[in-house]
Amino acid sequence: MKNIISFLLLYVIILFSLFGCGRSAKIDYRMNVAGPDNGNYFNWSAKNVTVRDAFDPSAPGENGTTGASKAKSTTRFDAAVTYVISSNTVKHTGYALSSGLRGLFLYAVAPDVIRVNDQLSVTANDKELTIRYIHRDSAYEIKTDAAGKINVTTACKIARGVCSTEDQRTFTLKPDFSKTGSASSDMGDFDWSKAVFTTDASSEDSTHHYVGSLDAEFANNVLTIKGSLKETR
Repeated sequence: MKNIISFLLLYVIILFSLFGCGRSAKIDYRMNVAGPDNGNYFNWSAKNVTVRDAFDPSAPGENGTTGASKAKSTTRFDAAVTYVISSNTVKHTGYALSSGLRGLFLYAVAPDVIRVNDQLSVTANDKELTIRYIHRDSAYEIKTDAAGKINVTTACKIARGVCSTEDQRTFTLKPDFSKTGSASSDMGDFDWSKAVFTTDASSEDSTHHYVGSLDAEFANNVLTIKGSLKETR
């Protein structure tokens, strides 16, 4: 009898390990999409890590600049949630969560000029929200359902290759995707009807990914997103 109980306990432990039972990522996010706001934040927890983060204008940024994430969510969230990290803990081998959601969360801990340049916007039809932005060479669209819920496996879309670049720092809209038919450095010139979007979710070959829905609300130009996502394997 004891051997049977021991076997069953071992079986349950293996199932928990394989399928990520009980492991979740919790999100609490606030972002003003109309201008600089000291109230913006990105709080999250996953894999025994709890982070309360916001933008710090005095923190050292890249290339000698100032202004960055206080708690360094840009790298820490990637390691804990976004990416499937290979055994060498340096390179990622896939996405465990939508890259568009990952990018959206990081606006709250970045200089406001990035929001402006990427043309982050939110439109609302009652509780149904459409969130859009263009970052680097891709356009992202995230749509909630009529109740304001973001299903992380179906709500996020991406159109890749809408911009060109020579130095991986300055991106220009390709003529095929601009309203004027000419190359433009103004992402506001992007014509959303000209792009072909595909689902932006976890990588098909990821060893694990997150599922579930997040609650989104939009009022007075402020977007909030809250909820928990479950890790599955």
